[in-house]
Amino acid sequence: MCRVIKFEPMKKRIAQLQEQLVRERLDGIIISGLNNIRYLCGYTGSNGMMVVTRRAAVFYTDFRYQEQIKTEVRGCDKKILERDLYSSFPVAELRRMLGGKRTPRLGVEEGNLSLARFRMLRRQLKGFRLIPVRDLVLELRRRKSRSELARMQRAQEITEQAFNRALRLVKPGITEQDLALEIEFYFRRFGEPAFPSIVASGENGAKPHARAGVRRLKKGDAITFDIGCRYQGYCADMTRTVFLGRPDPELRRVYEAVLQAQQEALGAMKAGVPCKFVDLVAREYLNQQGLGQFFGHSLGHGVGLEVHEQPALARTSRQVLEPGDVVTVEPGVYLPGKGGVRIEDMVLVTSTGIRNFTKADKELLII
Repeated sequence: MCRVIKFEPMKKRIAQLQEQLVRERLDGIIISGLNNIRYLCGYTGSNGMMVVTRRAAVFYTDFRYQEQIKTEVRGCDKKILERDLYSSFPVAELRRMLGGKRTPRLGVEEGNLSLARFRMLRRQLKGFRLIPVRDLVLELRRRKSRSELARMQRAQEITEQAFNRALRLVKPGITEQDLALEIEFYFRRFGEPAFPSIVASGENGAKPHARAGVRRLKKGDAITFDIGCRYQGYCADMTRTVFLGRPDPELRRVYEAVLQAQQEALGAMKAGVPCKFVDLVAREYLNQQGLGQFFGHSLGHGVGLEVHEQPALARTSRQVLEPGDVVTVEPGVYLPGKGGVRIEDMVLVTSTGIRNFTKADKELLII
């Protein structure tokens, strides 16, 4: 299935960042994070840097990508540097972009720039004031546009197709790794895995981030699939837990509790609701069932160009849900030595509630 999705007007995104520079009292910023660069100008290569001032934006890369950027990079000037981007920083050009301002305030992404590169910049940019700043572009990425949502919806569709194909292979004797490979092979027909696929069976299900290994499935196993495709740069994220043969009575009870906890949280979601409240709704329900001590991670996270973005549905979050947020809702209960259950949907927050991208059935499935 081929789906045509329009590209974003990159100049608009850069203009939004330039408005942030004014609010943050910055004269310019160096963008180092590759996903942030992709968001601002469309570049998908592995080496690049952007410099954005209040009135200009330039993308820099090396010789290897000079042909790629001719069609890929949009909304800004683009230039090739002969040496390492940070050791040969275009200082004179930056001064011209800033109009000769004395002691310019230049932001650097504190979460995306290594200490070694920061020191390189500091040596070269004498007369500049380098300001480590929070991830301003990530804040822009939080509210998804129509084309971003279309890509994420398609990523989710592919994820569910791969899941359904893998279910047909579930039987005693097959390994977790076999199932993960089948899923990721399917993803690569359309895009790529958004993260290493989790297939956790039996006692491995008690590990929230288990790696798919050589354990062979056997009757009575609970099997957790945490998978997601990346399509045209945008991620999906879904978790389902199924049973191979008759489930252990305790794990059946856990499944029913986790499913209800998720339903309670989904019902509480809409724009304006504090993120920590949504986490609390699910957590309190599991506490009432005597299972809260086995739910040790946060309820969910934003998704986009990366599988973990803003906002965070967590007890410690100070964020509030906004229209355009795409977040996961994934309560889980993990019983050491026995197994675990996690159920995860990816949803869009609207002014009146949510739109759930995830259509895969959540009723207890016995294979």
